[in-house]
Amino acid sequence: MRTIQSIDVFPIRLPITQTFRFSSGSAGKAGETASFVLVRLTDSAGEIGWGEGRPMPQWSYETVESITTTTRRYLAPAIIGQEITDRAGLHRRMHSVVGRGPSTGFPIAKAAVDMALHDLAARSANLPLRSYLGGSSANSAIALSYTVTAHDVETAHREVEGALEQGFRHFNFKAAVAPETDLALAKAIRQTAGQDAFVWADANQGFQPHEALRVARGFVDMGVNVLEQPFPADQLQLMRRLRNQCPIPLAVDEASVSPADFFHYAAEGLVDYLIVKVTRSGGLWPSLQQIATAQAAGLPFLVSGLTDSLLTKHAACQLAATFGHTGPAALNGSQFIDESSLYPNKSQHEQNGTVQLGEQSGIGVQPDQQLVEQLLIKDGAL
Repeated sequence: MRTIQSIDVFPIRLPITQTFRFSSGSAGKAGETASFVLVRLTDSAGEIGWGEGRPMPQWSYETVESITTTTRRYLAPAIIGQEITDRAGLHRRMHSVVGRGPSTGFPIAKAAVDMALHDLAARSANLPLRSYLGGSSANSAIALSYTVTAHDVETAHREVEGALEQGFRHFNFKAAVAPETDLALAKAIRQTAGQDAFVWADANQGFQPHEALRVARGFVDMGVNVLEQPFPADQLQLMRRLRNQCPIPLAVDEASVSPADFFHYAAEGLVDYLIVKVTRSGGLWPSLQQIATAQAAGLPFLVSGLTDSLLTKHAACQLAATFGHTGPAALNGSQFIDESSLYPNKSQHEQNGTVQLGEQSGIGVQPDQQLVEQLLIKDGAL
């Protein structure tokens, strides 16, 4: 029986290449840096697995400091000696030291550990993660959704044209940043992208009740396929009210951290899609439970992220491919983060707006360990 022998935690910063604004905040400005926490698990046979957490205080309460200390002081001691294939046991142990409040406690920290264990277990089985999870290795291509950052028509038009030239076919944009421009922006994206594109509006909790219904009705005419998280995560009653009048498919993101959270929305018929976001949901194991809930409710899913790096992008795509999902996946970290130093072979895994999952065991990519050490945030700077 192979067990977890050691856990190493690496808080790092990567350069931000493009400013990314959404209604509840920003993922950073060009020229600044973004925080990531990498976790490396080593088992009793010497095999390693990598996971990643992407703290973004503008989105959640977790920070690079809290994820680092929580993982080192609480999660790591609890899982030493854990059998590497016991994924349910992993989450029981993590929950025993960091429990839940209204929803999953420290999901981003737990997601990094969960991802590393899945990578390790699949590597030990010599299987691609999607095969380890029960899917076919033949499912190997996931189409990405390009995130449009512009909030004026002309710039959006040029941005979409540029993305099409790069091979992207699907598009998402941040609604409620400048609500007065949302309809014109949606129209410009649809007209430029064409009728085959999946166009996805994400409000990131930013609408007022009177705005949401007006914009949702307009989105129908503009060809938007889904409206995501129009209201604050704790305002379930606003979703109920909107649902009774809303003509456009709805989804939630920040409101659906745990499988139980999504169950509430699905059971009331308030959503038309599950948004699979591995980092937000505490890892791959809880995400599998969310997908099972969506399937039981007859709902499809979409894939999203937190401007994560290539490691999480690959893990999320491996999960999606397990179920035959081919996209769109709004995994946009590469648009805003320079991760080339960590993943010098990135071009082998992503071309023409599509993630290509190879036959490598585990998640399929690993960061350059020497460069991880160079990018490390020193303890005194945390």
